[in-house]
Amino acid sequence: MIGEQELQTLVEFEDGPVLSVYLDTDLSDKSKEAVKLMFRSLVRDLQADSDQDVPAEEIRAVQRWLDFEYDWQSRGVAVFAAGDALWKVIPLPIAVSSRVFYAEHPYLRLLTDIQDRFGDYTVALVDRQTLRLFAVAWGRIESVTEAAGEELKRHRQGGQAAARYQRHEDNLALHNLKAAAETIQTYCQQSGCKRLMLGGSPEVIAQFRDLLPHPLREQVIGEFPADMDASLNEVLSRSLDILQQVNAEEERELVAQAITAAAKGSNGVTGIADTLYVLHQGRVRVLLVGEHYRAPGFVCVSCGYVAVQQEAACSFCQNDKVVESADVVNLAIHKALETGADVNIVRDSEELEQAGGIAAILRY
Repeated sequence: MIGEQELQTLVEFEDGPVLSVYLDTDLSDKSKEAVKLMFRSLVRDLQADSDQDVPAEEIRAVQRWLDFEYDWQSRGVAVFAAGDALWKVIPLPIAVSSRVFYAEHPYLRLLTDIQDRFGDYTVALVDRQTLRLFAVAWGRIESVTEAAGEELKRHRQGGQAAARYQRHEDNLALHNLKAAAETIQTYCQQSGCKRLMLGGSPEVIAQFRDLLPHPLREQVIGEFPADMDASLNEVLSRSLDILQQVNAEEERELVAQAITAAAKGSNGVTGIADTLYVLHQGRVRVLLVGEHYRAPGFVCVSCGYVAVQQEAACSFCQNDKVVESADVVNLAIHKALETGADVNIVRDSEELEQAGGIAAILRY
């Protein structure tokens, strides 16, 4: 997985141009040689279509890495190479469409898309005695933590004795659940987890949720029924299903917020021209980009302002030298990340498509 600091290093890299490589390395339906052959084919196509010559050094570096260093454990991989100035390899949690790019900046659109879809979260499986915590990042369970409370015993006595034992067991279970809530609170404070899912029986989850401190309760993004002995694959599959639903709902809300704000002339814009303008001003809080949206444009060589149409002079610095870009969306994503904005790649949104394929929620 990639951390925020590593991503920021790629965002801030200015010693380009950079060869950016995304490869589908899922060996369930292809061989290693087929992946290597695909890379060579993509490079040939890039060299044929690009105005710049891709240095052989970077190509050989990626080929050597595929031949001798890659462990072929991940379903996809991203590689960024720029001579001695940059070499970054990032295993990906999913098979991606194999593509190569050669440009002044690392191509981060696919990487930010994956980060958006597979952000980290914690799953807590809980019953009246046991707690299991699963740290999930980039579609994989990274670690498992278990804690057991006091053992609950079953008694066969009837009458008042049975009632007393039942009250005792209920009190003991409540004590265990409270201890589990404290454990999760400490765990999240230490690990920095911001999103939490709860698994278990519906009755226990309902009781346990009420025992969580209010700030932690606000971090719960979903719940699902599960046995305490659920396998890692089951926990991961069910939690990823919930994550997909949560992401889709968040995308709908963000798109609606941006479009409404833009219509009111408030803190929102839609369309490529207005979005690029406010990005350069550093006013964007959330950038929303349609999954397949692309747009050509022009980049000022002096201040880096990106525009859709070529003007006689840059709108910001009045410089008259610009270079053409086949897809300015990657540059927009770079600018958003540079200025601390969140980037959200939106899927299957007719509303965003009708609004121009790109939009932003502004800081001011």
